[in-house]
Amino acid sequence: MQLKLSEIAEITGGKCSGPDREVHGIAVDSRHVKKGDLFVAVVGNNADGHYFIHDAFQRGAVGALVSKEIEKKFPHVRVSSVVQALAEIASTIRDSFHGKVVAITGSVGKTTTKELLAAALGDSTTVLKSEGNLNTEYGLPITWMKLEQSHRYAVLEMAMRGKGQIAHLCSFSRPHIGVITSIGTAHIGELGSREEIIKAKAELLESLPKEGLAILPMGEDFDALSHYSNCKVLSFGEQPNADVRVLSSLIYLENNTTEIEIEIKNQRFSGRIPGLGRHQAINASAALAVCIALGIEPQMALQRMQNAELPNDRLRAVECCGATLLVDVYNSSPESCKEALKILSDAEGFSRKIAILGDMLELGEFAEFAHREIGKLVSSSDIDVLVTVGELAPWILEEAKTRGYKGIGMSVPSSSEVARILENLEPGDLVLIKGSRRLQLEKALPQEGGLINV
Repeated sequence: MQLKLSEIAEITGGKCSGPDREVHGIAVDSRHVKKGDLFVAVVGNNADGHYFIHDAFQRGAVGALVSKEIEKKFPHVRVSSVVQALAEIASTIRDSFHGKVVAITGSVGKTTTKELLAAALGDSTTVLKSEGNLNTEYGLPITWMKLEQSHRYAVLEMAMRGKGQIAHLCSFSRPHIGVITSIGTAHIGELGSREEIIKAKAELLESLPKEGLAILPMGEDFDALSHYSNCKVLSFGEQPNADVRVLSSLIYLENNTTEIEIEIKNQRFSGRIPGLGRHQAINASAALAVCIALGIEPQMALQRMQNAELPNDRLRAVECCGATLLVDVYNSSPESCKEALKILSDAEGFSRKIAILGDMLELGEFAEFAHREIGKLVSSSDIDVLVTVGELAPWILEEAKTRGYKGIGMSVPSSSEVARILENLEPGDLVLIKGSRRLQLEKALPQEGGLINV
C-alpha cells in the first residue's frame, strides 16, 4: 500500500509540513528504517523517537509521524497521538481490503498457529501476515501498510499486555474469524487472575460480527470463553468432543517435526508439521479449524503446513558437538515450560538429560507458586541435571529437592555461567535450554559446532 504524506494528514487529522512524498512502509525504530518509509516517533518509557528523526531520514525515511514539534526541514505529519494516528491509517487500509481477516491471540501458541495457518492458506502473494512480533498497536499498522491487491487473506497475531489492547487492535483490523489458542498464566501479574485474562482475550470474540466465527480451545475455559461470543463457535484440542480433535502426535528430533493425526467429523487426516511437541499438534488443529471455515480441504492444508517457517528462537533441536540441545529462548511461561520438560523427559536414547531453566516473568504474586510447580514436575521427571538461571528460578530447584529430586542441581545468576556449563557437554547429552527473553540465554549458546542463527 502506498500513501502520500498529505493523505496521511487527511486520514489522521494531522498537520502536514514540507514537500508531499509517497510513503511505502512504516517503521517505529530508526534502525529498521528502509528507503521510502514513514518513521513514527514513538515516545516510550526508555526512549523518545523524536530524538532519532535525523537518523531515520539518513536511513531513507521520506517522512515522519510526530506528536512534537521538529525541524521543518524534515517532511512530517504532526498529530496529537501517534497510536491513534496509526490506528486510523490501518483502518483506512483495512477499508480497501475485501478478503478474509483472521485474528489470533492466546497465552501460548499464537505465533506458531499464525505461521501454520498462513502456510496452509497460501504464500506471500495471497496471504498478508504479521511478521515476527509485529503484533501490537505499532506492529499491526506496519503489517496493514504491506497490503497488496493480490492478498486474499490477512492472518494477524494480536498481543495482549492488558485490558483494552486487543479491543484496540480489533477496532481497526475488524476480523471475521477470531482464534484463541490458549488461556494460561502469562501476564497474570498484570491482570491478577485467569478470569481477568479470559476477559482480556475475549475482547477478540466481542469484536467479531454475528456472521463471523470464533475458534476456541476445548477444555476448562471453553464455556467461559464461548460466553463472550455472539457468533458460531468451532472447538479444537485433544478432548473427544472437540470439533477438530488431535488423536496423536509423534516427535522427530532429528528434523524438528511432529507427525500428527487429526479427526474432523469422523474423518482422519495426518501429516508432519514443523516444530516439536504435542502442543504443536494442538496449534495445527486450531489452524485447521480456520481452514475448514474457509473451505480448504484439511489434508491439503496439512500438506501446506509443512512449508511453515517457525522462528528460530522457539523450541527446536540442534546438534552441537555430539550433544543435542533443545533451544527455546524466546520466552517462558508455566504452560510452555511444562511442555518442554515433557519433551525432554520422554525422549529416549540419550545418556544424560539436562534441564537449564531460567526465570518465568510477568507472574506477579504467583511467581513463587508457578516456579515451585515446575520444580514439582522436575522431581517426577527423568532428568539427571537441573540448572536454574536468574533470581526466581531457584524456587524450581528448591521445590524439586524438597520433593525428593536426586539428580545434580545448581543455581547460577546469569547466562555467562550457562555458557561454561555448555562447554562441558558430552556426546549423548540432551539439554533443554529455556527461559524468558530478558535473561538472554541465547548468549550462552555455542556459536560453533552447528548452532547458529538463534
